[in-house]
Formats: sequence, structure tokens, C-alpha cells
Amino acid sequence: MKNKVLINFWIPPEVENALGGRIEAVYPGEAVAGVYTPDELKKLLPEADAVVLNTEEFGKEMIDLGAGLKAIGRNGVGCDSIDCEYAASRGIAVINSPTAVTQPTAELTVGIMLDIARRLTFLDKKLRRDRRCILMPSYETISTSLFGKTLGIVGYGRIGRAVAVKAHGLGMRIMYDDPIPEPPEAEVFVGARKVGREELIRAADFVTIHCPYLPENHHLINDKTLSMMKPTAYLINASRGKMVDEAALVRALKAKIIKGAALDVYEMEPEVSPELLDMDNVVLVPHVGTWSYDSRVAMMHEVLAGIRDYLDGKTPFNIFNRDDLGKYGKKRS
Repeated sequence: MKNKVLINFWIPPEVENALGGRIEAVYPGEAVAGVYTPDELKKLLPEADAVVLNTEEFGKEMIDLGAGLKAIGRNGVGCDSIDCEYAASRGIAVINSPTAVTQPTAELTVGIMLDIARRLTFLDKKLRRDRRCILMPSYETISTSLFGKTLGIVGYGRIGRAVAVKAHGLGMRIMYDDPIPEPPEAEVFVGARKVGREELIRAADFVTIHCPYLPENHHLINDKTLSMMKPTAYLINASRGKMVDEAALVRALKAKIIKGAALDVYEMEPEVSPELLDMDNVVLVPHVGTWSYDSRVAMMHEVLAGIRDYLDGKTPFNIFNRDDLGKYGKKRS
């Protein structure tokens, strides 16, 4: 008998074909933009062995509706929208796609960093407005090169290290802050130097955030930390919006406490602070760190492979709530 996996969004044929007929995928029929309404999802949950979500909130009420749920998939890496501990108390594994997101998110991070440094979006808008090439002042100070600058990476996990490799290739110096020390070879490869967070914030020309969102990381960037940054420095955030106190960031940009920012995530998503929308020294993109066709296909392959293995009695590497399952005596050998 096939296991039924409820997917809350449309998937392309190549994803379903890769399942090899071992599980039955239930998903909306509308291509590309299809997604179940909350009521539709609630109606389908009781018959599902597993469910796969994007960033939808999935708390106790929804988990209880899935009487036969054995796994909850998250098509991404962060699982803060899912009540992982409650799921574990019910013996339900939360399975994510931690490796497939690494390179696309790192690419996006470097892309928006380069954009704000060289003012690419600003210049694009200017050219469209003027409808011709206007000579820019030779010594205009609003643009900055990346070569020779220092990149401070807060959180040196998979994505942070991938950003470091790309930035090193652009000639940047790398420093990082992470509670878990890296093996020496990982530091030597890109010349990375481990420092304390305050030293990083004070010394870096670009500060980029790549640590998980946890209660202790809420508003990691705030009035105090922004005031420590160089007035020529930039903040980059492609992790989680709540890492940054957005009101404090607006104040810092208005007061020229820092030079600029590039953001893929926002504190009150899907809303964005109106003040940010009117600033030329900010690059804004709508939470698209993994938004490419091949990246999304790879993410689905990873999360579905983990769910398939878990339903087959195996222990996939990408169980996000592994420790919580162990705490409730649900840990597999």
C-alpha cells in the first residue's frame, strides 16, 4: 500500500516522476501558482501519512488534524513556522531540505551585496528614467567595490561557508562569528578568521547574517549593534526577517549610521516597512533566496527523499527535530 503524501502546492512532473510510484503525491492541480486553501488543507490532512509545506504556519491544531501523520516536510531549511516540539511529542518527524538551499541562497546573498555596493538597481532605475547614459561623476562616493573589503559573516554553517567561498573569489577578506569552531582546513581555504561578534560588527565593511532564527537571535541586529558598524558599512540579510529590528534599521539608514542595506527577508512579512521602499540606498527583493526552477526542484527531491526514507523505517539525515524526538522517546536507532 502506497503512503499518501499531501503537498500543499503544485509540483512539476519531474518531481512526481522521481517518486518512482512508491508514494502517492496529492497536490493542487493548478500549475506553478497552485496552493491549497487552509480549509482544503484541513479537509485533506486526516488521510495523509505526510505533508509538505512551504512557509505556512503549522501548529498544534493542524498537527492534530493529521491523525495519521508520520512526517511533516518543510520545503526549505528554517522550520520556525512548524511546532516541531509538539510534532515530536506525537512521534512525527519534521524533515527539511538543508543542503539544496545552500548554493542558491549564497548566490542571492552575494548578488544583492554586489547590487547595493555597486548601486546596480539604483543605476538601472536612473537609466530607465533618463532613457540614455548619463556620465556619472568620476569620484562619486555612493558606489563601493567588493575587492579588498572585509565581509563579516554571522553564522558560519552551510550557507555562511558557501557565501565565504564566493566572496573570497571576489577578493574579499573573510571573518566570521559562530559558537561552533570550524575545522582549520575550512578556515584556511578562504582565509577566514574567527572573531567575536562585536569585533566583527565593528570591523566589517559588509555584515551578512546566516544563523538560524532562535529566540536568542531575535533582533540580533538592533540600535546598539547598528551603532557599532562603520558609517561606510552595509548590512545584508537573506536569513530571517526577525533577526533585524526593522525600525532600528530604518533609523540607522536615515541617520547615515550605516551606508546601506540589502534585504531578502523582512520582520513583518509579507509587509515591508514603507520607509525602506522609498530609500535609494537599500536593495529589496521579496524573499527569493531559493527562487530558481532548478533550486526548487532540488529542494523537493531532498525533502521527499527524506520523507520516503522515514516512512520506510530509515533515519534520513535531514530530520530537523531529531533532538525533540529523542526527548520524547521517539528516536530511531
